[in-house]
Amino acid sequence: MNMSEFLSRKGVDLPSVVTGVEAAVGLHADDVLLGVGSIVEGLGNSKSDIDLLLITARDQRELPSRDELGLVISRCLIDLRILRTSWIDEVIGRLRRCGQARWAVTHPVTFTPDERSLLHRLLHGRVLNGVRQAQIEARMPPRADLARLKLQVARQMGRTIQVDMVGYWESGDYRSLVFAAQELLGHAVDALTAGYGLTNPTPKWRHRLLDLLPASWAHALVLRPTQASASQQYWRLHRAPAEPDERTALEHAFRIATFTRAVFAWAEGHLVGPSRPIWQPDPWPALARRPDDILLPYLDFDVDFAFGEDRVTLARLNEFGETVEVTPRELAVTLLCDGTTTAREAEALLQAGDGAAAAPRVGQLLTRLEQASFTVPAMSR
Repeated sequence: MNMSEFLSRKGVDLPSVVTGVEAAVGLHADDVLLGVGSIVEGLGNSKSDIDLLLITARDQRELPSRDELGLVISRCLIDLRILRTSWIDEVIGRLRRCGQARWAVTHPVTFTPDERSLLHRLLHGRVLNGVRQAQIEARMPPRADLARLKLQVARQMGRTIQVDMVGYWESGDYRSLVFAAQELLGHAVDALTAGYGLTNPTPKWRHRLLDLLPASWAHALVLRPTQASASQQYWRLHRAPAEPDERTALEHAFRIATFTRAVFAWAEGHLVGPSRPIWQPDPWPALARRPDDILLPYLDFDVDFAFGEDRVTLARLNEFGETVEVTPRELAVTLLCDGTTTAREAEALLQAGDGAAAAPRVGQLLTRLEQASFTVPAMSR
């Protein structure tokens, strides 16, 4: 539902909304009134309200004492937020500096959830009061920097949950393990949508944002091929087992952890820069299963990665054990450790394409991962 349709259903038009705001707080020549939120972005419905941002450089004494106001115009509820231009300049300046800084997933996120939401709304706002577009563009947050910030938040939250999942498994708390895995999946969706420049940080719109991804979304990830749409895959992965017994809870959690790790690797390579080495195995080998096939193990929940110039370092979070350096091709095989892919399939992928003569052996890589205590044996079917 777009804004015009929404307002029509509420018995009001856009000029009446602007007039109502002007009567409540005034509108000066240099003020900018933006329509923002779910209705403007095409995500809302008949139960939504209209969210407006008033951007002004006026003296505080000329403005209401509160910066958030609720207005009623005809049958339309309006949430009006007043933002000072000085605040916008400061927060966008911080965003630009973060975007120019060297990427490190451990760097603290210096933006509150409210600031992230407002930055996204500024990026997608619709001008309602006829000011020049140049006035808006000068204070528009860079989409790439905002997407990178969304990825950074997802990575940091995800890493915390990954560590928690190891603890839940060790203590036999399989209910908490399932819920933690589903929360981790939500952050994977945030990283995936960020990779496509979808910067909305609100969790309730995750599934709707996935509908905006191209049909080829899965081809970019180092995962077994799927014909499912992104929203279908999210639904399937999120579906909890009927009972939280050890086997089904672990399988559920490992599926999500495998998906999440692949998404994080792709999104970081896509958003952070070309220096991140991502090797895409293609095409998938059409190999019939044999009784003697060996399934690749799972990676433990807290195994994470850090990109270097031409190598990737693997390690376990919150551990002081061994690290393993791998090439981009070896990273692809590592991401395929899903308890389902066979060693023969992985070997065929490594031998395909340019540089096949120098491709590493799967068995040697798995030995290194096992010796570093990174792997968990695949569960027998």
